[in-house]
Amino acid sequence: MSAVFDSFLHFDLSVFQWVQSIQNPILTAIMVTITTLGEEGIIFIAMGLVLLCTKKYRKVGFTVLAALVIMVVLNNLVLKDIFARPRPFNLDPQQYAWWFETYKFPEFGIKVPSSYSFPSGHTSSAFAAAIAVLWYDRKIGIPTTVFAVLMGFSRIYVEVHYCTDVIGGMIVGIVYALVAVLVAKFAYPIFEKVLETLKAKLTKKKA
Repeated sequence: MSAVFDSFLHFDLSVFQWVQSIQNPILTAIMVTITTLGEEGIIFIAMGLVLLCTKKYRKVGFTVLAALVIMVVLNNLVLKDIFARPRPFNLDPQQYAWWFETYKFPEFGIKVPSSYSFPSGHTSSAFAAAIAVLWYDRKIGIPTTVFAVLMGFSRIYVEVHYCTDVIGGMIVGIVYALVAVLVAKFAYPIFEKVLETLKAKLTKKKA
């Protein structure tokens, strides 16, 4: 598998070089903020829970949370270990001497990930949540998708992921969302019935 990824390294390096050419204090502050918001998928979990608590968007919230669960299982526990791609800063300096002659890992003051690189977890969770929302509601789905794109770019900007990791994360994130939509089609009516039953019981107790 490493031979496959090696074939993309020159492309990934050229992307890093371009990103380094546009780096500036203001853009860095924005990108660091965005990438930090994606840590552990907290912002997307919070979004799913908020939507779940509203009657109008309850199904959307259910689908978002389902997509994130699928993402954690498949992305973080399966795919990353299968591909086992080292992070840009974890490449072997001797084997990839040509890379380190050009690439210098900058300090952005962010949490340095210890997991494997492919596919990007931040990107896949962002797209899993965004496409799940977009499926039901374009009004909130479009800005959420734009944020997902920025999340992916932020991971390249802070140089903890290759561009190909982000592209991979985007693709699998979309797949996770579509699987979640299918799951919601069958599971959400059951969830709604359980919720209504609980509400009825609580109302009865109060009465």
